[in-house]
Amino acid sequence: MKEAIVVDLDGFLTDVTLVTDDVIGVFPMFKPHRITESAEKLQQSSPEIIGYIIAIAVPSGLYKPKFDFNAWELYNKLSKPEIGGKNRNRIYKKPQELNLWIEGLTSEEPNSVRTHSIQSAATEKNLTFTEKMKNKHQQLVSIYKRLLK
Repeated sequence: MKEAIVVDLDGFLTDVTLVTDDVIGVFPMFKPHRITESAEKLQQSSPEIIGYIIAIAVPSGLYKPKFDFNAWELYNKLSKPEIGGKNRNRIYKKPQELNLWIEGLTSEEPNSVRTHSIQSAATEKNLTFTEKMKNKHQQLVSIYKRLLK
């Protein structure tokens, strides 16, 4: 078993699921039908896609991974060998792996993430320093009280 990524219609990661090791690719997820709906309604309505299961590993280093559906379509077009015609004797070569996962952060978001992490780290350092100073103060007060006895 291996990890597969569940993405929304925009390609952003929403969940993780398990698939068998031999599964590779992109598979649509459909909205489940209500049990109370009649068979006629089910035949008339087309299934609604609510997301996709992506059985392609996410590269490390992406803060907010997004699947690139355009690159996936291009990859599929390039990987199909031409059948018949004048290229019949041509040796088929599978195209190199494309970058199917991209960074989903907008240009403004990295600055806000950095600012937030720097501020939270500074706050933690200040709290730690304040706690240390309180402890030192208490130690000095107890020593001073002992000296006055």
